[in-house]
Amino acid sequence: MSSSSGNEDTANSEEQGAMEAGAQDAAQTLIKLLEDPQGRQALIEALRKSDGETVPQGAEQTDTPPAESQSGGAAGTASAAENVDDSDPPLAVVLGSYTRLMLDEGWTVVGRVQHFMRGFLLIAQGDVTLRWSRFSDALWQVVQIIAAASLSFWVLQRLVAVLYRKIAPKGVGRGIIWRLKYLVPLTLLDALTLALATLVGVTAAFYREFELNTELTNFQTFALNAFFLTHLFVIGLRLIFAPARSALRLLPVQDSTATYWSRRLVAVTLWLGYGVMLAVPIANVGVSFVVGNTVKFVVVFGVVIYLLGLIRSNRGPVRRGMKAYAQNMSSEIASRALDGVARIWDLLAMLYVLTVFGIWLSRPLDAFTIAIQSTGLTLVTVAAGFLLSAVATRAIVGGVRLPEELRVKLPALQGRINAFVPRILKIFRFLVALVTILLLLDIWGVVSFISWVSSAGGQLFLGRYFSAFLVVIVAFCIWLAVMAWIDLRLREHSGYVVTARVRTLFQLFRNAFTVIILVMGTLLSLSEIGVDIGPLIAGAGVVGLAISFGAQTLVKDIITGAFIQIENAINEGDVVTVGGTTGVVERLTVRSVRLRDLDGVTHIVPFSAVDTVSNFMRDFAFHVAVIGVSYDTDIKQAKAAMTEAFNRLKASELGVSILEDLEMHGVTEFADSSVNIRARIKTLPGDQWSTGRAYNEFVKEVFDEQGIEIPFPQVTYHSGMPPAVVESSSKMAKAHDDVDMGESDAAPTGAQSKPDTDMPDGSED
Repeated sequence: MSSSSGNEDTANSEEQGAMEAGAQDAAQTLIKLLEDPQGRQALIEALRKSDGETVPQGAEQTDTPPAESQSGGAAGTASAAENVDDSDPPLAVVLGSYTRLMLDEGWTVVGRVQHFMRGFLLIAQGDVTLRWSRFSDALWQVVQIIAAASLSFWVLQRLVAVLYRKIAPKGVGRGIIWRLKYLVPLTLLDALTLALATLVGVTAAFYREFELNTELTNFQTFALNAFFLTHLFVIGLRLIFAPARSALRLLPVQDSTATYWSRRLVAVTLWLGYGVMLAVPIANVGVSFVVGNTVKFVVVFGVVIYLLGLIRSNRGPVRRGMKAYAQNMSSEIASRALDGVARIWDLLAMLYVLTVFGIWLSRPLDAFTIAIQSTGLTLVTVAAGFLLSAVATRAIVGGVRLPEELRVKLPALQGRINAFVPRILKIFRFLVALVTILLLLDIWGVVSFISWVSSAGGQLFLGRYFSAFLVVIVAFCIWLAVMAWIDLRLREHSGYVVTARVRTLFQLFRNAFTVIILVMGTLLSLSEIGVDIGPLIAGAGVVGLAISFGAQTLVKDIITGAFIQIENAINEGDVVTVGGTTGVVERLTVRSVRLRDLDGVTHIVPFSAVDTVSNFMRDFAFHVAVIGVSYDTDIKQAKAAMTEAFNRLKASELGVSILEDLEMHGVTEFADSSVNIRARIKTLPGDQWSTGRAYNEFVKEVFDEQGIEIPFPQVTYHSGMPPAVVESSSKMAKAHDDVDMGESDAAPTGAQSKPDTDMPDGSED
């Protein structure tokens, strides 16, 4: 009997608690309905219809306060103002509406706080009593379920840790993509272990007091929900910080930092989850709903105070860590953005905590849903943006790697791709950051980015710029394909030799095509985004006409250069004479040719100054040898010697450049000091100079062997005096010599004559 009456009391108490819970839910629903302007208006209309009243036209507009809306934002104020007057309201009216709205929200928050604090007043006055029997029974059920689920979850986590220890050594020094490849499956495995642990808790709930029950009580449901949702958030924190999985950690933080934040945020999650989803329902059933609301406020307010203190105490270390990471980033924009966030991260975090707390105070019924949804979407958005930015950064830093076979065939293709793709990826990374920020603002109700995207104007804007982007991509692909084709045509292989003319023409075509594709791509892109390119084309035509008149020399350079290339008059590497300058062609452009002469001087000759082109490198060349011999030389012997020198030249290593036998022309000139004999040697183009130098050496060698004199300029002096004068001068010179001899014989006595050492025989006079 006692057992039966106890069960009846328990059943009655549960029924009473359920009735109270239903009444509280109905009251909360009615409050929510009255707070909603549309719901309140619908209720008024239903009551009027029930009394037989006719709703007057325009009552919906007049009864709805202009400053009230479900979101509590400026949209309701603006809508109401438009209903009252079609014209734009004055600025004072708008400011007044916003001020009234802020005051109303403030009084609403104050009223919520007073409502939450009524439980303390009732406990202090002794107006509430603790239903200890119901409270103890609920506590025992909760402890039983939480203990079974937690123990099983701990055991399953140890098994997952064994798998992680096998994977961890492979993750050292790996990139973020590799980490995600293993971190996401491990996180799903953690969620699976949580589901299994929750199933164990459900099993423990059905076997209450070693008996199988057919249904779960409210307390058991509260405990299971609190366990599953709370630990699901814990798994999310583990995905972010990975305190025990450093090899798979996404955030660039140390183990101590990850452990510090993980433990504190897990504690906050457990406190908030078990407090709101478990302690508050137990307080509602065990004491009263008023006390339950007070417990809810204490739990939430305590979490807010703890988080604000945690943010304030760690603002310095976190700021320094973010700045250090920003300095190592490859993108300057991302580095500056992260550096700016590091300066105000604590303010942003505090603002987030206070915003969630304000939402909970103003809309307590759906605040948890709003906060969880907004926070979850924020985390997903930030993670997606970070992942896309990381992939783009990796492609920017590492570049595009083509297969080895393709790099051998087209060595310049990879360089061209890496010169363009990183710039596109930088723009893409900037757009990802911009869209991420706009989505975050939309999630928290600051802007309506998704609504704008869904609107006709947003779709038109995005469609235009996306089309312009596609035009740029298609133009780049066409340019890349043409450049690859040109590279293939300029690549020498077996049986195909690229001539200098082909190389020059393709280089000119490459430059011209690049200009054409750039102009066309730009004009089409501007046309796609809505710019009228007709005036641009007409203006370009007028500008081109003005330039053609004002720069006639430039136009002449271009036209002359085009015809010179078509006629194959000059190619790179040729030795030419243009504009009175002889040298090797180093570069050809559309308007000029660059030469380097024998002294190494560079000459840039515009094609307008070229009236004649002398090319030394066409088909074949001749070395013309003009050899001078003395007048007493046998001409036949000299010609034979020149032939012998040619034979020796042909037998040397330079013989491969000689195309025909020596072409002997014979005596061509009787010069002042020599008889000139001319011969000609036909060689490959460009080898005439080296062949000529070598032939001169062999001619000198053969002439020396055969004693053939190579004359050089000489001067012979002849006297121009008459013979009589010459004879008279000789007699006078002889008389003078006789006088000198007489004076020598009349020398004083005792003087001894000296021997004349200039005499060949050494005798004395």
